[in-house]
Amino acid sequence: MIIDCDSHFMPPDAFDDLDDRLRERAPKLCIGDDGLLKDIVFPGMPAQVPGTTPLSAPGSGAIMRGLCDIEVRMADYEKLGIERHFILPQLSGWWSYLIEPELAAQIARSYNRAILRLMRRYPGKISGVALVPLQDVQAAIAEINWAKANGFKAAMLDKVYPVKDHPFGEPLGNRGELRPFFRAAEEMQMPLFLHNVQHGHRASNFMTFQRNGLHVFAPQEGQMSLVSLITSGLLDEFPRLQFIFTENGTGFIKPLIRRLDKVLDGSFVDYDAGADSSNGQPNKLAERLRSLRAALPPEEFLEKNKKPASRYFKNNFSFTIETEEPELPEAIDFLGAERFLFATDYPHDDPGGRMKFQDVELLRTNEKISEDAKESIRRKNAENLFG
Repeated sequence: MIIDCDSHFMPPDAFDDLDDRLRERAPKLCIGDDGLLKDIVFPGMPAQVPGTTPLSAPGSGAIMRGLCDIEVRMADYEKLGIERHFILPQLSGWWSYLIEPELAAQIARSYNRAILRLMRRYPGKISGVALVPLQDVQAAIAEINWAKANGFKAAMLDKVYPVKDHPFGEPLGNRGELRPFFRAAEEMQMPLFLHNVQHGHRASNFMTFQRNGLHVFAPQEGQMSLVSLITSGLLDEFPRLQFIFTENGTGFIKPLIRRLDKVLDGSFVDYDAGADSSNGQPNKLAERLRSLRAALPPEEFLEKNKKPASRYFKNNFSFTIETEEPELPEAIDFLGAERFLFATDYPHDDPGGRMKFQDVELLRTNEKISEDAKESIRRKNAENLFG
């Protein structure tokens, strides 16, 4: 069996279940006679934040009928040789945490009901990933409770939290009001997918970066938000939380972990053994460098994360793979095969999904990955993570 842990679909009935009072403000799909998604008209869309560069609908993958036609999609998966797939929303042009909370809650429930109908139509083949309105924490908690009760195996969060005040997304770990939601997800044993939403809130919007091309080196919001889950102390408070980081490749993992362990902890980490072994001497040079570079003293954040960063990566994070990525075998050797999940990003045609009809073969023929690791990535890790 192969389980695809990152794919996308836009149900034609995604927004049919809103109350009459809010239906006129809901997104409306524009599907052509050829069965392709052409556009999404959203009367209730929040005003665009100045300085952002959002992508409009229909988004990547709209050249394939399998984005909206479930029968075409299932036929494609027969060709792919993949028995089960997790469906995430098609996220361009209609979803954001800036939507008015009541409308967002109804949009999320309507979308989730449409996915539930597909789960019941194709039992054992389709697994739903629930959309949650994180701008209303109590509504988000109610939604994952509903999703769990109806057989959903996971929920999805935007990798960053857009705000109206500025064009830059905020890291999830910085949003203290989300703690009750994370507590509920931990208690329910509900893994959380972290996925990009195309709302255009990026650090690289900063014009000083773009003027001389420095935006290509600007921090990636998703990676910064991932690290914030560690540095904010969130994973010390909720140590059983599980996150799936999607569509970012694996080449960044090893250098990021090594840097974080060195800067945030100062103790030596035995990566082969997976255990930290400090000589008991604090890294005074590192602390001095940190204090010189920051407006706040290092004590403000150093006490929030109790373990080396590598420990959180090995216990709380999984990563969807891109099978063509040359760094994949090294990342598997470094972090352990059990932290990686097979994914095609179907039907997207961006870099993460371009190889979707070759992914199975690319993993099968990769001589740098052991057969045991391949089998774990194909299905065992997903079975363990999602039950």
